[in-house]
Amino acid sequence: MGEAIFIGTLIPLIFLIILLKGENRLLMVFFTWGLLAFAISLSVNNFLVGNSFVTIKELSVSWAPVIEELTKALPLLYFLFTSKDRRIPIVYYGIAAGVGFAIQENYIYILQHLGEDQSPILFILSRCFTSCLIHGITTGMIGYGLMLVRKLREMVWPMLFGLYTLAVTIHALYNLYITTHYQYIGMIMPLVLYLLGYAVLKINDEPEKELVLVRTEMEKIN
Repeated sequence: MGEAIFIGTLIPLIFLIILLKGENRLLMVFFTWGLLAFAISLSVNNFLVGNSFVTIKELSVSWAPVIEELTKALPLLYFLFTSKDRRIPIVYYGIAAGVGFAIQENYIYILQHLGEDQSPILFILSRCFTSCLIHGITTGMIGYGLMLVRKLREMVWPMLFGLYTLAVTIHALYNLYITTHYQYIGMIMPLVLYLLGYAVLKINDEPEKELVLVRTEMEKIN
């Protein structure tokens, strides 16, 4: 059933990507990559548990954050090899990949709760405000780091590794808190990070848009 839902979501998105153009197409490509990243991560995680390398509990706070953050963020490296200015900031491509990942993950959790008497709606809503936000935020952080790296052009790989490590740490802490009696911290953490990230993006959004518009006009003149 999970595979059918995955294919049924992926193929219409591919048709949509073909119709779109420019940055809208690229943004949707990153969102679709999030679905694929989940499938890859799930296969690797299942392999580790199935071969008794780790238990499920150990996996959630050790290898799972490492694998999932890597697969989600991998296509962001594309922006290191292009100097083109973009109307859509790079951070949003990271968020799109994280949201795509979270949506596919939610499908699996819905299927697991189908046999229960209670409606899974409340459960999924709680995930939308917690785990789904974490996936978008952590990949978005790496995207934001790439924006800074493209401007500075210094210490590129150390900065990216540091941001990736931070994303993995936040992800692992969330998984740890949400399964212990500190669950309330895990519930609050994604919302706090989201609000902080929203504030940072709004502060930086206007100058970035103005700079892109100026450069676009200059290119037209030349």
